[in-house]
Amino acid sequence: MSKSMKICHVAMGDLWAGAEVQLLALMKYLVRLPDFEWTVILFNEGKLAEELRKLPLSLTVIPEKNCSPLTIAYRLARVFRQVRPEIVHTHKYKDSILGSIVAKCLRVPHVVRVVHGMPEPFSGLKNLKMACYMLADRFATSSLIDKIVAVSFDIEQSLVSRYGRHRVACIHNGIDLEAVRVITKRLEKRKEWHIDDRAVVIGTVGRLVPIKGHAVLLKALQVLHRSIPNVKLLLVGDGPLRGYLEAEVDRLALNQAVLFAGHQDPSYDFINMMDIFVLPSLHEGIPMVLLEALALVRPVIASRVGGIPEVVSHGVSGLLVNPADADALAIGLLEMMCDPVKTAAFGDAGRRQVEREFAAGHMANRTAVMYRSLVMNR
Repeated sequence: MSKSMKICHVAMGDLWAGAEVQLLALMKYLVRLPDFEWTVILFNEGKLAEELRKLPLSLTVIPEKNCSPLTIAYRLARVFRQVRPEIVHTHKYKDSILGSIVAKCLRVPHVVRVVHGMPEPFSGLKNLKMACYMLADRFATSSLIDKIVAVSFDIEQSLVSRYGRHRVACIHNGIDLEAVRVITKRLEKRKEWHIDDRAVVIGTVGRLVPIKGHAVLLKALQVLHRSIPNVKLLLVGDGPLRGYLEAEVDRLALNQAVLFAGHQDPSYDFINMMDIFVLPSLHEGIPMVLLEALALVRPVIASRVGGIPEVVSHGVSGLLVNPADADALAIGLLEMMCDPVKTAAFGDAGRRQVEREFAAGHMANRTAVMYRSLVMNR
């Protein structure tokens, strides 16, 4: 009998956002593969830890709130010595920096790091903190990491120019189609949220932060509202920008047209309420929420940025518009509303594309091939 390959993932687990959803989807399918042993180390308790405990793997949580970086490193080393992994696989800045340093000190044969997206812009002290993280992460990636995984071709091109072709691979994000289920019927959910059956509902799901482009969407709604007075905008998600966006809704006199639903987990029932799903982001990798919307057969209009054009084929499975262009977004939305047959075809094509190219099983199989290749070519 061949010996099982031991893989240890190290991740923050502090949020329940794209990177965390993607890691859970990956692990749900990786654990089904033979000839592997799986360990996951998280730096926080939370939704990801709760879900991972349901899987046949070993989970350790090192609570960063109670531990200094040195303590985290010591506890990482203790787990690595116990498990003796052939590969350590990291995900974000802090876990990549600490995980790669400890792994190399203990002579773990290989370290893999996945890049889920490009850096977000911040201001003030947070910007300085992120700049320090990025500098340390770039050093660790250059010196200590053997393979860098990009979740989109767009990110891959950026990483190749920095780290070289032989060190970078592209494995698209995948969605767990088995988990994408609607619980409450569309009209029942609309009634629950006091949305008229005749309303045309557009909406988006995501953190209320600048890079997600909500302010652009509000401006587009103002333009659209003149032609389609019964249009409703459903914003699902929460974040530091909520107060500003609520003030913008007041300023643009859109109070009757905008509904803030807050954070919803899962959000599938809310996406299913929408006639058109909108993703006005200023940058993205392969956004999990976009895959969810397509899996739910929602027609999509999105910004032509990052990895989005790799998911949405313009004019086939949705429409793409330039980022930060409210007029173009409004025109695209109006076009979709005026041609419901074509718009419905977008939703059908999007679902087929997700099944063909972005299912979590495909992502897990490609990841396993990469693991085997690293170990065989050592």
